[in-house]
Amino acid sequence: MLGFSRPAATARSKTAKSAKPAANEQAAPAEQAIPVCEESRQDRGGNVYFAKGQYLARQDRWDMLGRLIAETDRHRAATLSGVSMAALLADGARADAVHHARSVVSGADDEVPAGIRALDDVALDHAGHWGVALVVARAQIECAWAFEGQVDPYALPARPNARFLSHFAAAADLVKQAQAKAPDSAELAATRCDLLAADPSAKDRLDARHLKAIDLDPGNPGRLRAYGVHLLPRWFGTHARLDQTARDVMRHCAVTPAATDWGDGAYTWMWFDALRLDPSSAAMLDAERFVAGMRRILSLRSDPHMANLMAAYADGMAPDCAPDDLCETALQARARIHETLPNLMERHLSELHPQVWARSHALPGAAHTGPLSQGRLAAATAQARAALETAAPTRRIADLAGNAA
Repeated sequence: MLGFSRPAATARSKTAKSAKPAANEQAAPAEQAIPVCEESRQDRGGNVYFAKGQYLARQDRWDMLGRLIAETDRHRAATLSGVSMAALLADGARADAVHHARSVVSGADDEVPAGIRALDDVALDHAGHWGVALVVARAQIECAWAFEGQVDPYALPARPNARFLSHFAAAADLVKQAQAKAPDSAELAATRCDLLAADPSAKDRLDARHLKAIDLDPGNPGRLRAYGVHLLPRWFGTHARLDQTARDVMRHCAVTPAATDWGDGAYTWMWFDALRLDPSSAAMLDAERFVAGMRRILSLRSDPHMANLMAAYADGMAPDCAPDDLCETALQARARIHETLPNLMERHLSELHPQVWARSHALPGAAHTGPLSQGRLAAATAQARAALETAAPTRRIADLAGNAA
């Protein structure tokens, strides 16, 4: 049995009369019929918001940017995969300064980049706009990680250097000031979760902060995905705690007023990025619940964007993508998720979205935002087609076996 249920009769099963296909059957592979959509409505929306933030910052129109971030945050606009549009505006606004910082920072002894210092002045000049403070706080956080030699925060530093801590302290001050103006901001609540990386009391504050972010933006899966990552051993938790908390969050979402009842999907979102970042954690995963959660998510969000995200994820669980040192239990859990790819292709994948495949390994809020090059789009399209070419024979074999039974 594959992980995704299908109707008892489909166009394929109705025409297949036996387990053995007719000799003259020339059915085209399913993947060849799937069109490519290089920029979907979701992709376009994200790219537009990123570009808008970058444009307004370059034009020194910070007041307008601050108002736009506040308005977007108030409406809780986000991509289906969980990146808020307020975050994308802030990403674009700080992109030039952060790119420069990453190009000039090579160690803890380097000077603070000029672009980051200039943003500090911007925050002072526009203290009335909490959206501007958000931009600068996020830039401080990214600069802190640059001083640790990391582009994206995939693990807590073992011994953070003084530069890392000072930039996080500056970000925390800005967020505190911003929250006084916007206590119900979803993006500020999410940023407070990011501040845990330099908080000595992070383990005690972890659950309260993440649950606050989830409750303020219950329809955004990015909030659950970020929580799951912070429960990995490389951050503040354990594999056992992650699994138990994922179950607890399922119940929390089911009983909390105004929350999105993700059902098993909450379990899946909590594990979604954590499982990719820490393959050994699959030994603790309830793979059947995870697959049921994928099915639940697609029933709630049937957009092709989500179907591509799930297909790319299932493809990433292929056996040749697994580390060599995984135990058998972990390998079986990953294989169970990978088994869903043929059925995903059959039931949900109406078009290929290469931008989704290109970003499929990025964490929400990480550095993989903004428009993609044609080279990355072409590579992602090739990856998607290769995955579907592999899945198609498996789907046809399953169909034939089902008809034979």
